[in-house]
Amino acid sequence: MRAPCRFRQPVAQMLMALALTGTMLSSGAAPASAPSALPSISTAAAGTVTVGNASITYIARAGDTLISIAQQYTDRSSNWIALGKLNRIDKDSAIPIGTPILIPADLLGDTPSKATVVAMTGTIAAVAADGSTTRLSLGATVLEGARLDTGSNSFLTLALPDQSRISLPSNTRVRIAKLRSTRYLNSPRTEVLLLRGQVESRVSPLDANRGRYEVRTPLSVAGVRGTHFRVGFVDMPGASRVATETLEGKVAVALATAANSPDGLVLTRAKGNITDTRSVGPAIDLLPAPRLKPDTSGGTPEFPVSRIVVQPLPGARAYHLQIATDPEAQQLLAESRSSTTSLAVASLADGNYYARLSAIDGVGLEGMTAIQAIRLRAGSDTAGAGAASLDPPSIAGSSDKSITLRWAPSAGQPMRLQVARDADFTYLIATRVSSTGDAQLPRPVFGTYYARVQLLDAGGYAGGSSPAQPFIVTDQWVMNDGSPVHVRQRRASADR
Repeated sequence: MRAPCRFRQPVAQMLMALALTGTMLSSGAAPASAPSALPSISTAAAGTVTVGNASITYIARAGDTLISIAQQYTDRSSNWIALGKLNRIDKDSAIPIGTPILIPADLLGDTPSKATVVAMTGTIAAVAADGSTTRLSLGATVLEGARLDTGSNSFLTLALPDQSRISLPSNTRVRIAKLRSTRYLNSPRTEVLLLRGQVESRVSPLDANRGRYEVRTPLSVAGVRGTHFRVGFVDMPGASRVATETLEGKVAVALATAANSPDGLVLTRAKGNITDTRSVGPAIDLLPAPRLKPDTSGGTPEFPVSRIVVQPLPGARAYHLQIATDPEAQQLLAESRSSTTSLAVASLADGNYYARLSAIDGVGLEGMTAIQAIRLRAGSDTAGAGAASLDPPSIAGSSDKSITLRWAPSAGQPMRLQVARDADFTYLIATRVSSTGDAQLPRPVFGTYYARVQLLDAGGYAGGSSPAQPFIVTDQWVMNDGSPVHVRQRRASADR
């Protein structure tokens, strides 16, 4: 197996996009194809500009110098030095009229660009660069500087002018730090700052026009020239580690600051890595995509929304499920994560959908994805009839290594306990089935959690749930946190 490509670059400079060779370009570098001889006089009219694929050629007119050309056509006057080296002009003096001056895309100035909302579900909060609140809808325009927040079971996809896609799953916050294009060439220059959650990017090829696309976090920066990849925080809550996962193409990863090692890494397809505050971790093989438990009749797998079953995958610590209305999984409706092979999603109408599945390994890297047709139903009426009267579980005891939850049993009928990081139970951390009304779990890390129980029918299907009981875990104690949360009422209130 070929070793992953590492590069060295001072990370105080902005990380540039990935070239076809898998190396990184520094922000002031000139292309390798510099002229081998002094530029000759052009027959084109003085002062005209010819646009190429990755550069422009300016025809000098009377009084032009390298500094004046750099001031007019690039983003800063100090670029005259790079222009001189590229065009083999060794000093800033008057340039003969008609001299062609090659200016690469990397040096050209920027113009503002925009993104368009092409898919959205649920509650999305948008704040413009000036601090004003923006109401998003399909077709709405998003500009540079906007901050975007997705709520629980909420999703947003933006399209760039070159048809690249930026997709935000639930519980994510980003700022569109840069949204521009180069003058003359319209080469995209996009920078997304991830502050919480995860961002998935499908970037159109940028090699020909020298475009740049970067996803930055407080720890890392990932640059590409055309690929499909994810960047996300591994630990919730907190931002101690960042995962980068390449689904197609190549992604270059480096530390966000120059305070540590200047080493970086190029990740190819089906590779990922973890970056922390100290270093860029090595490339790791991503897990293959899991599959739904097959239907016994060989048809489309069918499940109740409260129990969607995945076939176990060796090496998987958890599973991630997204439900969509389209086979490309662009129009997302709900998602769930679970440390077991049984996942539940928010209430959806009976019908045919598409399930997008991935597995999460022991270090927190999310693997490759697969999309399958799926049929969902509301669940068992027998189990659901008694669920309305269920009392939520509560903390009954704790130790250094475990916690115990207790609830009222239902005449020996099996019940499922679920513990999650959110009140909508999209991120499960534990599931237990018990007929005795109690269960012991490993003590989770510091934070707020939610617990609920479900009645199960003879087939193991759950038709309803108790209210969710919040509880707090600290270094010293564990306690219930206020009244139970009725999830549907909570959603309705958030939507108003």
